[in-house]
Amino acid sequence: GMVYKLTPSVSLFGNVSQTFMPQYSIASYIGDLPPETSNAYDIGAKFDLFDGLTANISLFDIHKRNVMYSEIVNDETVAKTAGRVRSRGLEVDVAGALTPNMNLIASYSYTAAKVTDDPKYAGKPMPNVPRHTGSLFLTYDINNLVGNNTLTLGGGGHGVNRRSATNGADYYLPGYFVADAFAAYKMKLQYPVTLQLNVKNLFDKTYYTSSIGTNNLGNQIGDPREVQFTVKMDF
Repeated sequence: GMVYKLTPSVSLFGNVSQTFMPQYSIASYIGDLPPETSNAYDIGAKFDLFDGLTANISLFDIHKRNVMYSEIVNDETVAKTAGRVRSRGLEVDVAGALTPNMNLIASYSYTAAKVTDDPKYAGKPMPNVPRHTGSLFLTYDINNLVGNNTLTLGGGGHGVNRRSATNGADYYLPGYFVADAFAAYKMKLQYPVTLQLNVKNLFDKTYYTSSIGTNNLGNQIGDPREVQFTVKMDF
């Protein structure tokens, strides 16, 4: 990899990598499962937009060989490997302080992943890989409350668009957007104490995170609304 600082606020980077991963499956498999290998290329830039806020943008191109997948053969789940799989796309991240009291974390990625070499699935999209993924979270600090304490409020969410749920793209899982929120109250005592309330999946949305890739009977349902209260003491 290499990073070049073009200006005090702009840096360019590039990276080339190779990976090697042995693989196995508890399912029956046809022949030996060769290791998964890949070549990855990544170029991009990092920007210091202004004091406290940074942004990254990158383009990537990943080529994998022998990616394992499973399918049903004669009512039995078997493991196989695809000859070649390609993933290309764009990633954008922005993080930092918008004001002295407000902070932002945002991300977006576009990923085009498909099988490029396989006797059965060449040209098909990779299952469980959405083309569009994004998230946005904001926090706001209310300082100088009673006893010089701080109340932090935050919220946002993450989501994806629809994506193929089987190797053959026979059906698609619907897209979703899930909202989260939290409130944290930090008391400046001799040993600072923070009381925090988190609510995940704020609107109790039903959504599906992934499938098993072989049929429409094995979809993973996302977690329902969850409320969590924590107490933390620093000492």
